Amino acid sequence: MITFLVMKTELLAPAGSAAGMKAVIAAGADAVYIGGSRFGARAYADNPGEDDLAQLIDYAHLRGVRVYLTVNTLLKERELADLNDWIRPYVMRGLDAVLVQDFGVLSHLRAAFPSLPLHASTQMTISGPESAALIARYGVTRVVPARELSIDELVRIKQETGVEVETFVHGALCYCYSGQCLLSSMIGGRSGNRGRCAQPCRLLNLLNDRDGFDGKTSILLRKDARHFMSPKDLNAVRLLPELIRAGIDSLKIEGRMKQPEYAAGVVSIYRTCLDRAYRCLETGTEYYVTDEEQQMLYDLYNRSGFNEGYFHERSGPDMMALVKHELTPKETEARHKLYDRMHAAFMDHEKEVPAKAVFEIRKGLPITAELCSGNTRIRVSGQTADAARKQPLSEERILEQVVKTGGSDFCFTDVRVLTDGSSFVPVSALNELRRRAVSSLRDEMLRTYQRNETDCAEGSCDEEHGLSNADEEKQPALTASARTPALRVIVSDRAQFEAALREPAVSLIYLEAAFLYREKDPVQTAGERIRLCRRHGKEAGIAMPRIDRDGSDAALIKEHARDLIELGLHEFLVRSFETLAWFVRRGLAGSVRADASIYTFNHEAADFLRTLGVMRDTAPVELNRKELYARDNRASEIIAYGSLPLMISAQCMKKNTDRCTKAHETMTLTDRTGTKFAVKCECVFCYNILYNSLPLSLLTEMEALKRMQFEAVRIDFTTEDGQTAKDVLNAAADALCGKPVQSDTQTTKGHFLRGVE
Repeated sequence: MITFLVMKTELLAPAGSAAGMKAVIAAGADAVYIGGSRFGARAYADNPGEDDLAQLIDYAHLRGVRVYLTVNTLLKERELADLNDWIRPYVMRGLDAVLVQDFGVLSHLRAAFPSLPLHASTQMTISGPESAALIARYGVTRVVPARELSIDELVRIKQETGVEVETFVHGALCYCYSGQCLLSSMIGGRSGNRGRCAQPCRLLNLLNDRDGFDGKTSILLRKDARHFMSPKDLNAVRLLPELIRAGIDSLKIEGRMKQPEYAAGVVSIYRTCLDRAYRCLETGTEYYVTDEEQQMLYDLYNRSGFNEGYFHERSGPDMMALVKHELTPKETEARHKLYDRMHAAFMDHEKEVPAKAVFEIRKGLPITAELCSGNTRIRVSGQTADAARKQPLSEERILEQVVKTGGSDFCFTDVRVLTDGSSFVPVSALNELRRRAVSSLRDEMLRTYQRNETDCAEGSCDEEHGLSNADEEKQPALTASARTPALRVIVSDRAQFEAALREPAVSLIYLEAAFLYREKDPVQTAGERIRLCRRHGKEAGIAMPRIDRDGSDAALIKEHARDLIELGLHEFLVRSFETLAWFVRRGLAGSVRADASIYTFNHEAADFLRTLGVMRDTAPVELNRKELYARDNRASEIIAYGSLPLMISAQCMKKNTDRCTKAHETMTLTDRTGTKFAVKCECVFCYNILYNSLPLSLLTEMEALKRMQFEAVRIDFTTEDGQTAKDVLNAAADALCGKPVQSDTQTTKGHFLRGVE
């Protein structure tokens, strides 16, 4: 393993409020990440208002702490137009970086504020060096990869790209790859991609229920109910030396929704242990974490214990909080006492900025103050000192006045008074000199962070990148003329494939990658099915895996991509940013269509893909009818039927409750209401897919889809049998011809009518 020991690893702390920010700074954070009043992935945190956030940026900078603003959600068109005006004051204040998920936000901010560092949020689902290297080309200086990556995978990203790598080391773990979750969105309308996740994954469920639970009685009464989608909290404090040696640039603590006392307590322990880890590495001594430190982390908060994340473990039941631990009275008391200690230690008083001072008072000369803090030094002068008529100001009297820095952010740690012993100035003059000196030092320290207007792109950023209401009306999709889209279908087994071949209206068949990999030679099988599609007058595509990581068998298809294109493959439907980046780097972007999981919530996100050469995409499933109308859909598909994937998880419910069989099983998860969700084990690519309980169907909305001018409507088959596939395709063909299609109560229209907040 290549190691990097160039600069010390940053300890990055959560700040869910102003009080929380000040507490973690007092506890020893090197940097904080915080959301503003808009656009952040924790919409329900106590995020500061606009004026307060500007003051907090100054507060942190005076103490040498960096501030990263979270704009890590998907933005709708109107919101994108508001972004520049909202964020500009913080950029000018000296904001150190912005975390982003949305490609449109990335390109928007890069154009508007060229000097502003951008960090790729874990919501962007960066799972390897290809995506990290690609995003670095567009102004991203740091990536926060998927939390599921191992240390070796993180090292590879660092080694092959040179981009900064930030990783979570403590706090809650999502069950799903971040940025790929639609569970909260689909069942309750609160989208994780919009910062409003309701965490339904943490609730009790049944797996493969044989008793037919219907939700009429409490699921709490079922002994076999478990928290199948609730991982234990991450605690990687024992791994700090290894993460340092791996060259990780920033160690991130989760917890913006938790109490400030929790965040400060965790930060204080990690500060102690991180400093100890460096001393041990420098001296060659053995690193340790005390029992007291581990107990303190446990008492602050844990979810049925801890795990050490995915750094050395791919998945497994030891990582899961299948059974929720209820606090005992003793544990509750210990937590309350600990929170009181943390409050007293880090919240009852603010961390002051140390400064050295020299005050000089000599008769006939202006009195002066010279202050120094860190690398900043200032000197100010006051009124001229007179010769004392009665009693000169003594050194002690002068010192008594000038050390009164209360309420100024600063404290003097070393004060010298130079006086001739025969001078006099009014006490008010000393106080004024001190106040001016402290204010001047503060201004000078902050000036090093602040930006000016030359750091913005020339011209009005809002005019260049925003959309007014009038602009929206001019979008090409909002035309009165209708366009009959092509019919395309994804197939996952042979029966679905044969049904698609027989349906004349189908113009293109996507072969699900897992379908190909169930054969001995996936590439040969793909070639045979491409030829078969063409003999039936249809184009062929391959739907690539939803997650692409080191060691994935998906590499086989990628390595033969050019051969398959030469055989007549029309396009690759790409679901992972890592896969997309792989195709882009090899000049194959023209054969790629981005799936709905590569989000194009706004026109700038779609434009970003086009700059990569990816000209075709799939409409996001969280946009509603009005938003889809306002979109340019001429190169887009829309999913018109299919069980939507709500979660993609590195965890395996089969392995966590039994053992890994590699049998590609489909299980059934039943929630507290009796609703059933299919869980598919994609063993080839080592992830689980949780599908929605009802398939999406927009077949009765076909006339609206035509007016939206989509290039194609798509049918996504997952677990349907051959007859169901045939019936759905017949209904889709009828709908395209303008024939009436009956509404099916066993389907859902998803967000087509309601959308998300």
